[in-house]
Amino acid sequence: MRKTAIFSILLPFLFSSSFAAEFHASNEFSAYYNDISGDGKSQSSLTDGASYLDILNLYGSGEKNDLKYNYSLGLKFTDDRRNDIKNISLTNLSGSFNKQSHTLNLGDIFDSFSQYTLASSLKGAQYKFSKKDSKLPEFTALFGHTYARWDSYWKDPETAVSQRQAYGFRLKENLMNDFNLGLNYLRTNDTELMGETAKYDSKNYSLDLNYVPLPGLTINGEYAKSDSDEKISGTSGKAAAYRVEITGDADPSRVTLEYENVEPEYLSLLGSAVPDRRKAKAKWRYKYSKNITFNSGLLWYRDNLDGQKAATTYSMRPEISVAVKKIFKARPYSFADFSYKFDRKYGVNSQKDHYFNVNYRDKFAEMDNDTNIGYTLYDTDTNIRDASEINFNTSLNKRIEKNDKVLTPRLTLGSWYSNDNLSNQTDKLYEYSLGLGFEAPKSNISADIKAGQNFLRKETGDDSDRLFSSLNVYYRTKLLKADSTLFLKAGYNNYNFSTNSRDFREKSVMLGLNTSF
Repeated sequence: MRKTAIFSILLPFLFSSSFAAEFHASNEFSAYYNDISGDGKSQSSLTDGASYLDILNLYGSGEKNDLKYNYSLGLKFTDDRRNDIKNISLTNLSGSFNKQSHTLNLGDIFDSFSQYTLASSLKGAQYKFSKKDSKLPEFTALFGHTYARWDSYWKDPETAVSQRQAYGFRLKENLMNDFNLGLNYLRTNDTELMGETAKYDSKNYSLDLNYVPLPGLTINGEYAKSDSDEKISGTSGKAAAYRVEITGDADPSRVTLEYENVEPEYLSLLGSAVPDRRKAKAKWRYKYSKNITFNSGLLWYRDNLDGQKAATTYSMRPEISVAVKKIFKARPYSFADFSYKFDRKYGVNSQKDHYFNVNYRDKFAEMDNDTNIGYTLYDTDTNIRDASEINFNTSLNKRIEKNDKVLTPRLTLGSWYSNDNLSNQTDKLYEYSLGLGFEAPKSNISADIKAGQNFLRKETGDDSDRLFSSLNVYYRTKLLKADSTLFLKAGYNNYNFSTNSRDFREKSVMLGLNTSF
């Protein structure tokens, strides 16, 4: 652990003197100890004993001979398997090089061609051509893999996953100042499997547009085709998807209309599409006055577009809400929000669910209050679920300034009530907590302490009580001319169940240092 701490502190200084005209780094190192006891200690989400965690991020940029470049590097060091399966892991790596109209990005690539083709990150390479005040279209080409971790890229046995690679391009042309078209192509195929039962080779093509015919009115949409093969079963499919969205925005209203149709066999491995879905959606925001705003919406969708399923499911979700500032004229800080949503499904397991919610915020005797009450009614025609829930929570907090010190006491209360009419069972949850924040800006110190309890009462299963408390202290200072924060965190949780063998307790303390420059 000592070698890791020294390495993570020295590495930023080595990079800053070697690779970039401008360099920034941030590092957070923490050492912690958890003491877990009781017969039910296996239920704890913490790792028993001493552990460490270090998160290091490096950023650099510069310019040489008209070549602009920047890079970033992230590393994680830990011996806690609940934080990471590896002791050392590369969390992010990227580099970008730009010269006039040409840009090359390497490493972690966060690009989006269109909704139906590519809307996921990759690890690989991307080239982009974009020239201002030119009639030439913007061009983007990329190649990469969908690995979530860098060590999966070099097939580390502990993090090995299936290999899915992708390559494609996008052409974007501004036909007019307010009208542009995009042409997209992406090919995705699975080259190595790790336990999956499907192996895909898929091609996606799409044409998307964005058009602003007049101020306040925007039209955007996309038409896409997919051509996919599943290599294990030997099946293949060709399908289409399209959507159009019209938005009108002019005071006092904003209206959005959307229609989408995705055929059952449409496959987008790296895009965002729900196969076998026809959807219509409308939203309307209306500002009735300076203090009153209405929001309404309607979502309708269905499946079984090709009639191959035994039954078709139709869904309709109307909703409405009203937000009112200064709902009481004598209370300038009063605010209320009332909302209702109805979720109706027809077909297999038809349901009628109602959601009511009221939120109220105000200030009483210099104390800020935020109260929320929700009521939900679940009902299925086939008696799969017939239940109701009530949620309630409220908080009170106050800011007290004295000399150069600031205190922020707070109180939180909450409850949850559930009644299942089919099983004739009622469950209840109650919770309260008290907290106190402290700030001393001139001394560069801030702290927060919190303690509370919650109680779960069930008619079937274990009742449980939890006593919890936490303490956080921060001290801002300079370390080697770098902005730094030294912090101490401590926590305690005591879980008690009706079944005594499940009881356990957690005690934890952490000391850390956050540095950035």
